[in-house]
Amino acid sequence: MKILIVDDEKDLVEMLRERLIYKRHSVDATYNGLKALDLINTREYDIALIDHNMPEMTGLELIKQMKAKGLKTKIVMITEYKELPEVGARAIGADEYIAKPIEIKKLEAIVAKYAKGI
Repeated sequence: MKILIVDDEKDLVEMLRERLIYKRHSVDATYNGLKALDLINTREYDIALIDHNMPEMTGLELIKQMKAKGLKTKIVMITEYKELPEVGARAIGADEYIAKPIEIKKLEAIVAKYAKGI
C-alpha cells in the first residue's frame, strides 16, 4: 500500500515510517500540510495519516483540499484530542481517527482493514 504520513512531530513520523516500511508498505512522509499537498498533487496514496494540529496548514484544511480534489485516499486523522469522537472525525472527512500516543497495533489494524479493500 502507498501511505502518506503528515505530522509535525518528527520523531513520531520517523517511528511510523520505519514501522510501516517494515510491514512492506511504500511510505512518504512530511512535516506540514503544504508539503503534503504538493505530494498529493503528484502521487496517489491509498491511506493518508494526517495530524490534526500542524503549522502552515492544519490537518482539517488538508483534508478539505483532498476532498475537493475527489481523492479516494482513505484518511486517518491523528489527534491529541482524545475527546474528538469518531463521529466528529468522520464529519470533517476522515475515515478513521487515532489518538496520541498512537497504539501501533491499533494503527496496523486500521491499515490492514483498508489493505483488504484494495
